[in-house]
Amino acid sequence: MGTRKWSRTAAALVFAGVLGCASAASASPIFLPTTVKELQKQQAALASAQAAGITPPTPPCPENGLLYPEPSQIPSGVPYLLGNCGVAQPAATGTPWAGNMAYYGGHVQVHPKEYLVYWGWGEPGAFGTATCSPETFTEGSITSTLGCDPDGAGKYMADFVQQMGGTNWANVSTQYYQTDSSGNQQYVSNDKDVLAGIWVDDGNSIASLAKTSSTAPAGPGNTYTQLAEEAGRAAAHFGVSGADLTDANFVIIQPPAYSDPNALNSGYCAFHDYTLFGVPGNSYYDPTYVQQGLSYTNMPYALAINSGGSNDCGEYAVNVDSSNPNVGKLDGFSIVLGHEIEETVTDPGAEDVVGNVQSGGETYYGGWYDTTDPNENGDKCAWVGENLLTLQGPPLPIYGALGDIQGNAGEQFAVQSLWSNADNEGTGYCAGAGTDSAVPAAPYGSSPSSGSGSPGSSGGNGGSGGTSSSGTTTSSSTSSSSQGSYNSTAHKPAPKRVQKKTKKKPKPKAKKRHTTRKRKHIKKRSRAKRPTRRR
Repeated sequence: MGTRKWSRTAAALVFAGVLGCASAASASPIFLPTTVKELQKQQAALASAQAAGITPPTPPCPENGLLYPEPSQIPSGVPYLLGNCGVAQPAATGTPWAGNMAYYGGHVQVHPKEYLVYWGWGEPGAFGTATCSPETFTEGSITSTLGCDPDGAGKYMADFVQQMGGTNWANVSTQYYQTDSSGNQQYVSNDKDVLAGIWVDDGNSIASLAKTSSTAPAGPGNTYTQLAEEAGRAAAHFGVSGADLTDANFVIIQPPAYSDPNALNSGYCAFHDYTLFGVPGNSYYDPTYVQQGLSYTNMPYALAINSGGSNDCGEYAVNVDSSNPNVGKLDGFSIVLGHEIEETVTDPGAEDVVGNVQSGGETYYGGWYDTTDPNENGDKCAWVGENLLTLQGPPLPIYGALGDIQGNAGEQFAVQSLWSNADNEGTGYCAGAGTDSAVPAAPYGSSPSSGSGSPGSSGGNGGSGGTSSSGTTTSSSTSSSSQGSYNSTAHKPAPKRVQKKTKKKPKPKAKKRHTTRKRKHIKKRSRAKRPTRRR
């Protein structure tokens, strides 16, 4: 049973605390912490646990059941607070945030479409004093020219997005689904062609972004207002509207001199969000300036986020060659961008909640995330295996660590692993980066692109996924989600998909109690039926 006891009194206090802070829902972007910030959070969580006399067990923990305080029963409409691994017990630093994700009723991106926007890359001063010359590259049927790309990061990101579809890494997300108005489950597909368009926007000046603040009132002075405005311009440029927005993610990629000025000070590498003004805390998405209902990614220039003489966002995180400084230099761009893309695929509504948990009538726009800490599939595995002394690669040889994947055209890209509820025979762990747990995953996988998103025959992290979806500037989405009233089953972990031909392995009998590390939030926000946090 471990060294920790969870009393009924403690459980009641947590339960009361959740209800007490959930009277109004709020939102903020979902941040990917820098390596330094992630280390600080994990060290703080570990110190707190040790001060309470808790010795974290070795991960992974079999988070495959629920423990309610006896003899009372927590109402079914309340998020699960207790699991086999306990509550707020951190694992050792450099390891995942344990515990399976649950479905909250919002939509997922069944056929993801990524639109890359290189905002201001050709604007004077965008790369400081770097020597620049135009660079032209082709991704499938899309040909683009950047006014400046001295590090090769622009082309590298386009190559990555062009080649990420159909990989075993992207296939991890195919176990997650949305439920339509008829109760049908529609699973994420592993389509090969997810890059839907590239826009090199040097016509709308980006220079003022560097002078904005995340705390300024909505309008030209607010960082998030400006980023969301550019996402709206991108939607218009690509001609994406209506139902097609459901599967669209507009990635706003900035050059170093004009990147999001809040990233370094606030301790994040990037974020994704959903433009919904009706959620308290989203005042910067005022419809006076911002188109509503857009999923977008804020992608600052990863090599520009540095502290203490080192990069904080993944430079050399996986690949290191002392004789060639170019090897691994761009690792952070694919790690960070991949993190945000896959989080948007499984939670495009960015955990937004409108309504009141006590009075009822709440609406969940979020898709999949943890019920306890609420991390998304990328956050739960962020920087796993990163060397905590050097904050650079090569990664430590542990399960779920950062690694390299081979794109669908054969090129190599550094990525982090993604949380898989199916991993470790359904108990959950980080997977997809070539560093998976030795314990087999429960069967799951995507079927060829048929418009239904139904589960197919691939098991574990295998399978090549769906067939390619064509298109360069518009997306072809299939269905909108049930973003309406809350479904009480939304908090239950995703069921395993078992094939008839696959022999189901018995669940482990021993269930060690593990602790889930409590997140230290960048900026406090309140949510209905779940803890508050910022990533």
